[in-house]
Amino acid sequence: MKVIMVTLLLAAVALSAAEAGAINYYSAPALVPAPAYYAAPAPALVRTPSLDTAVVHSERVGGNFAYSSVEGHAYTGLAPVVHPAPVAIAYKAQPLVAPYPVVHAAPLPAVYAPAKSFYYAH
Repeated sequence: MKVIMVTLLLAAVALSAAEAGAINYYSAPALVPAPAYYAAPAPALVRTPSLDTAVVHSERVGGNFAYSSVEGHAYTGLAPVVHPAPVAIAYKAQPLVAPYPVVHAAPLPAVYAPAKSFYYAH
């Protein structure tokens, strides 16, 4: 039941935001529109176990030890940051044309040297 109520609440908030003009989209017939406004989700409380506190109290009751603990759970407010990020970027450039003909160096002729003879000392 709780899930249905939360779903209906979120749908009502989205509908009222769309009617209020908080969420505007450009209308393009064949293109995927870019949103004009970015609606960030609401801040939420997130459980933070690393910041928990605990108090342990010990007493001696009639020869036995009795322990009690009190724990404090910590929560942190998480505000999401929403900003547009480019998905794909297209770069257009003109071909580079040299103003004069490019002359490449002539290839060197292949010169074969005689094989080096090896002498072994005995």
